[in-house]
Amino acid sequence: MKRLGAIFVALLFLGATVPEVSAGDLLNYFWDTRTYQHPYPTDVRPGDLVYGHSPDLFNAIIPGYWIHVAIVAWYNESIDDWMVIEAKIGKGIIITPLSEFLSRYDVVALQRVKVSDEIRLRAVQFAYQQLGKPYNYDYFSKPKVYDDRYYCSQLVWAAYLVASNFQVNLDENDGGWSWKYFYAVAPQEVYDDPMTYTIYYHKA
Repeated sequence: MKRLGAIFVALLFLGATVPEVSAGDLLNYFWDTRTYQHPYPTDVRPGDLVYGHSPDLFNAIIPGYWIHVAIVAWYNESIDDWMVIEAKIGKGIIITPLSEFLSRYDVVALQRVKVSDEIRLRAVQFAYQQLGKPYNYDYFSKPKVYDDRYYCSQLVWAAYLVASNFQVNLDENDGGWSWKYFYAVAPQEVYDDPMTYTIYYHKA
């Protein structure tokens, strides 16, 4: 019901600007019915940020090209895969294999934050401590750093703020108001922030 409520609010807000979306697009976003093939990234480190773009409803609702972002946590030798921590609609904050994350999106990217390895590890630690919290469906209000729920970009934004002693703010407009992003921090803002740079990009 929460997911349906989020869609309803977003549709009310956007009105006639939302393009026609098929039932298949909705199924793809919420139940991951479509998969994509991408080369596995070779240069991955804890604290890297991984992004996804998908040609579905949320591509129209979420401002910017990227609709999702997660933080790389550690390498799991037992399954030969990196693990990422993400805030996912309907599931809250969870751990996901990187290969599974990549398979959901037609375009993916990996970025690194221009900080020390120590700060990157502290960002991972912060994200890890939020595991199990519910998803935050409030995309329009000013996000809290210490919250009882997070959406995807709010989680990585808060993680790097805390890890850097509030020196690294991955919100492109640093918490200010804009007609595009409101007070929220969107995945696109994190991607565009001057403290991040792209090390991997692939379109299926």
